[in-house]
Amino acid sequence: MTPAKLVGSLRERGILLVPARDGRLRYRPREALSDAERAALARHRDAILALFDADPIGWRAAVMTAQVPRTGAIPLLLARPGIRFPPGSCCSCGDPRPADRYRCAPCAAASVHALAAVPAAGISA
Repeated sequence: MTPAKLVGSLRERGILLVPARDGRLRYRPREALSDAERAALARHRDAILALFDADPIGWRAAVMTAQVPRTGAIPLLLARPGIRFPPGSCCSCGDPRPADRYRCAPCAAASVHALAAVPAAGISA
């Protein structure tokens, strides 16, 4: 399986896969991956990280879109949920951000993409 197909397969199963700032891959839920899938992630780590680097908005938007509930209030959309970041970094991914913003440019664009994918309340297709 190619790295792109592996990432797509995990997303289709609802497994959250994100690049960590330290060059590792993080995934949730941990128990959802088989030993063979963990080995494939380790084997293709560099190629998968290159895929994420090539599309910094796309992977963020995919992660954020999965956080949007079908009904109710929309939470703060995060590119790397469950991770705390130092002050002065993007509140969504931890990457550097402009001093006058809370999000970096890729996370801001990704949140727009994620919200644009949500159907408007009360409007049926």
